[in-house]
Amino acid sequence: MTNGANPLAPDGEDPQRLAQALSQSHAKLTLAEQSAGIGIWDTDLATDLCRATPIFFRLMGLPPSEGPFPNDKVRAVRHPEDAAKVVDGFRQALAEGRDHYEVEYRIVRPSDGQLRWIFGRGRVIRDGAGKPVRYSGVDIDITDRKQAEQQLRESEERFSKAFNAAAHPMSITTLREGRYVDINQAGLAASGLSREQVIGRTVRDLGFYNDPATAEIIRDRLTREGSLTDLETTLRGRRGPRTYLLSGTLVELKGEPCLLTSAVDITERKRAEEHIHLLMNELNHRANNLLMVIQAIARQTATTTDPRDFAERFTERLNGIAASNALLVSGNWRGVDVAQLVRSQVTPFAGDSGRIGLDGPAIRVKPQAAQAIGMALHELATNAAKHGALANDAGRIDIAWSVSSDGARTFRIVWSEREGPPVVAPTRTGFGRTVVERMITGTLGGCAVLQLMDSGAVWTFTCPSSSVLESDAG
Repeated sequence: MTNGANPLAPDGEDPQRLAQALSQSHAKLTLAEQSAGIGIWDTDLATDLCRATPIFFRLMGLPPSEGPFPNDKVRAVRHPEDAAKVVDGFRQALAEGRDHYEVEYRIVRPSDGQLRWIFGRGRVIRDGAGKPVRYSGVDIDITDRKQAEQQLRESEERFSKAFNAAAHPMSITTLREGRYVDINQAGLAASGLSREQVIGRTVRDLGFYNDPATAEIIRDRLTREGSLTDLETTLRGRRGPRTYLLSGTLVELKGEPCLLTSAVDITERKRAEEHIHLLMNELNHRANNLLMVIQAIARQTATTTDPRDFAERFTERLNGIAASNALLVSGNWRGVDVAQLVRSQVTPFAGDSGRIGLDGPAIRVKPQAAQAIGMALHELATNAAKHGALANDAGRIDIAWSVSSDGARTFRIVWSEREGPPVVAPTRTGFGRTVVERMITGTLGGCAVLQLMDSGAVWTFTCPSSSVLESDAG
């Protein structure tokens, strides 16, 4: 050495500059260690003594030590469920001749009792003979990351449960190809396919969309807007084409943009809406027809000059129409049982006296036929109560109906009165006779005959069964 030169400095290197650079490097290392929360340690494997930086002690919740300390102090803070795993993993790494070892484990810090997650990574240093002599590395607190991972797992678990438990079909497909990544149980049930038949295949391959262009419309809309709500479309599945409302949003799975879509089957709702629309049109039609009937009744009833008589007779006829309509409403305007129709018209006049005999098969008549037959029966019952079999205490009425099966099917109904007062032929044709002869035949066709016999009135009506019976075409 000459002139006090540093023997460790390279030739021509200024010792002061070297010391300054070393000091700056140490300061940068310390700053990086503190900023990143990295604890640095070094272990002598022969003595099992360790040296560490202040950050290391802070991470572990241990009091700092400037000199060597036993590794047992560190082992003592490890979570009981993880302690053996750390030691066994290190020993296995040594046995396999590996120079690096890393592990994640939990600790319980003595300083505050907190449970923390630590990531440790170390490097084995060997002597010339290859024997491990030192083990140096870093520890990093990864608690925040582990908590985030746990929250993500819980979120994914909640989503998975909700996804698979959803009552409506849901699926996830890739944005670029439309390839199925996932589909829930409701989706599989609607499609009629197994999970193996769906996952990995494209929307086009499976042909779910009734119109293939719909898939492109959905993809373009989601690409532009990021989501869509209640897009009405038709999908094919186990039960054939069905109408659905589609909603969806863009999601990212493993870095790839995907479409999360849900489908609500509104087929029955659409059918119900169409049925309601048809019913409203039918109701409008029936209401107009009913108004025309009421107008005709009002004109015919108005032939009397007595206002009280008019009000009474008009009200009775309206009640007869209302009784038939009540039966139609209760049957959703699909038809009326003949026996119920007959009772609705004669019971208000005869009550439960047993003076009315009914005989006929259980058949249902169409709404139009129910109104026409009901009006005729009402007029016959009104006349019987005033002048016929119900005008005394002994009279009876037999009402029989049938459907013949010889050749063309024919519906027949007969009203027969007996044991009533002597029959007196009317001097004029009233509205009642118009109803039981002309109006019913004008509505249903066929033939209606009213006979005034000595035993009482007999009314017979026959027409093609297709004009009357709900079950017949025509």
